[in-house]
Amino acid sequence: MIIKIAVGLVVAFVLGLNGAAFADERQMTRDEYQATLAAYTQRHQRAMESVQSLNSQVSRLQTELNSLTGEVAAVQRQLMSAIGSTEVEVQAFDRQLDLVSGRIGSLMSLAPEVVIQRRAELQAIESHILELKRSKISTLPEMKAKLDRIDRSFGQLKARVAQPVIVTYNVVRGDNLWNIAKKDAIYADPLMWPRIYRQNREKIKDPDLIYPQQQLAIPFGVTEQQYLVNRGDFLQKIAVEVYNDPNKWHKIYQANKQQIAEPHLIFPAQVLDIPSN
Repeated sequence: MIIKIAVGLVVAFVLGLNGAAFADERQMTRDEYQATLAAYTQRHQRAMESVQSLNSQVSRLQTELNSLTGEVAAVQRQLMSAIGSTEVEVQAFDRQLDLVSGRIGSLMSLAPEVVIQRRAELQAIESHILELKRSKISTLPEMKAKLDRIDRSFGQLKARVAQPVIVTYNVVRGDNLWNIAKKDAIYADPLMWPRIYRQNREKIKDPDLIYPQQQLAIPFGVTEQQYLVNRGDFLQKIAVEVYNDPNKWHKIYQANKQQIAEPHLIFPAQVLDIPSN
């Protein structure tokens, strides 16, 4: 019973408050309604005028854009005519640039000693870049910008292998210098074993005797002023590679007389000094 009385008092109190609130509310007069409506109408009109103004600006800008697009297309046609190429040829050239950039990126992810072993690939990439630069398509602004980026990346790659790199090899049972040099991760050429021997003369008294757990220094690469003799090399061939002139072989011979007994006798793993051209 007490609970019912309490609830009744609460309900009566709430209804009393609401009634007071309703009593304080006052209805909008006709003049106030007309003034409010006029204000909203004016704001709507101003908004519509702004929309019309913006639509006019959009229309004008679209006209300018269409004009500029036409001008760009005309300039593009003139460029194509000037370089004597078609759009298809330009797209093919662009794909070639992307391929070269991808090859450089792949090599950049490798360890320096691995990249040094792939000098032939570096030379092929460099030749390809030079070939692309000889194309008139390379003068197009977009293509030139890509070639500039490729040049920077390739320069960074060459800098990583510009100096010799030495890694440590742990001798295991059954190893000999011939087999170590033959490993793909080393020189992939058994005839290069003398290079390991020369690098480790303090540890190796007899090239036929190495022992398990010996740690050998394995050199990779040479400086830009040196040349590592590989199988099949001879002085004229080397002169073509470094000077682009076979007749300059005698310069190499004169600079390396101490290790070249006869001009026609050079051997794999020899490191020759290359005089400046």
